[in-house]
Amino acid sequence: MENVQNLGLVLQAVAAAVVALIIWHILHRRRNSSSVRNIPGPPSPSWLFGNMVQLRLPNEYGDCEFQWQKLYGTVYRIKGCCGEDRLMVSDPVAMNFILNAKKFEQTPAYARSRRILFDKTCLFNVTGQEHARLRAVFNPSFSAAGIRAFHPMMAKAAEELTNVMDSHAAGSKTVNMWPVLANATLSAITRAVLGCESADLGEEFVGLVTRVVALVIQVNKTSILIEFFGNQFPEWIWDIIALVPTQTLKELRKGKELAKRIGVRLVREKVAAAKLGLEMDGDVFSQLAKPNHSGKVRLTEEEVAAHTSLLVLAGYETSSNALAFGLLELARNPAFQDALRREIHGACGGMALTDVGFNDMPLLNAFIKEILRLHPGLGLEDLMATEDTVLPLRKSIITLSGECISQIPIQKGQIVGLAIASSQRAESLWGPDADKFNPYRWIQGNNYQGEAIGPYANLSSFLGGPRTCLGWRFALVEMQMFLCELVGKYSFSFPGEGDSTRAAGAHMVAPVTSDGQRGAPLRVTRIV
Repeated sequence: MENVQNLGLVLQAVAAAVVALIIWHILHRRRNSSSVRNIPGPPSPSWLFGNMVQLRLPNEYGDCEFQWQKLYGTVYRIKGCCGEDRLMVSDPVAMNFILNAKKFEQTPAYARSRRILFDKTCLFNVTGQEHARLRAVFNPSFSAAGIRAFHPMMAKAAEELTNVMDSHAAGSKTVNMWPVLANATLSAITRAVLGCESADLGEEFVGLVTRVVALVIQVNKTSILIEFFGNQFPEWIWDIIALVPTQTLKELRKGKELAKRIGVRLVREKVAAAKLGLEMDGDVFSQLAKPNHSGKVRLTEEEVAAHTSLLVLAGYETSSNALAFGLLELARNPAFQDALRREIHGACGGMALTDVGFNDMPLLNAFIKEILRLHPGLGLEDLMATEDTVLPLRKSIITLSGECISQIPIQKGQIVGLAIASSQRAESLWGPDADKFNPYRWIQGNNYQGEAIGPYANLSSFLGGPRTCLGWRFALVEMQMFLCELVGKYSFSFPGEGDSTRAAGAHMVAPVTSDGQRGAPLRVTRIV
């Protein structure tokens, strides 16, 4: 009883702090808002929520955001909660500056919430020299040469997918492809990173991964306010929030603790094998367990294990979404599906996936690029300026006062939204059919008219600069193998009720069905 009373007092104190923050914000409007207040943008329908409900809770991702870009260009202002000014950026010059200049970090609310989900010492949760140190350790495993060690693991997961598909779709049946793809990508990432089967992680952990992924795209008005005030909270309030016994936080804490235990067990097994001189597998954890030339392990056991949940969740979530969106686009475009299948049959010719020359398959690679362009896993990335700076623009804009400017002063604390999904639909960069599915744009050579950005195909789907997604090469090879296996052996169309899916999410974008659940229901027919 005493613990309950103490928790009640703590929560009352937190509530009082929130009220104080609201009053403070009303009386002392942020000084940094003045630097972007003169930038054009959409009218705000609410002082409390600003444009955030329109941005975060559309029926389909981008309903408002994509229209705002058409009206106001690739840099515009929106209102956050309580009159806050935010800047939305899809200008490639400005995006490159934000990604490469070390003057922007994750917003406090996002950074601190990630510590609830991932270990505080992992790559996602560190900055500066520590971030650079960890990247230097992991980069070799995910380099072009390092990825080749994972090819047999990805090929095995892709081939096992055929057996699963046949059990679901003997003949021709409607199959929800999202969970099928999610299980397959989870299998690939656990083999490549952890060196084990996903079943070896235990049903409890696999179930937690599924539930945590479902929580990622859940957004409501309450979470919008929590995000806003979370950016004002001091660290100690977040420490208290992390201990609140809600079901969601319990799930997140349990998942992090379980992942750490599994990671420690796997790493210790691999370190012991390395010390005995046993042959090591090609997975990431095995490579990190090997001693370097000085006889020391490059990361401690705890540091390696701390990355278990990060590497599994990051590698599994985005790939399954991209593949699901890809199959949906094939169902919408049957003529292209047939053309892609002919290329796959001609290139693969019954050979093993590890022997296929994927780089010599123009339609397959154009298709993957177009899926990543239209359906990036991360649609929007919010960052906060850590110091005063000046944001350069590709194209000058006219302010509300009529001034023509080619750069925008940014003050410390200003939130800037990297509008990734918008940038990849900007007509000024991709042409008048920017919002249309057209893989042939990549073959015809008239696909992009802007400055170079991102590590792949001038897309920001994998971000860029020091923030480049660690596993972007892994994701590409995984998509190549899975699509060859799937499209080569099955045809995909919509069931009798038609296309019931839409893209949903506030930051992470995933396909959902009419009931709001993740899914990609398709009629699947075995053809080979």
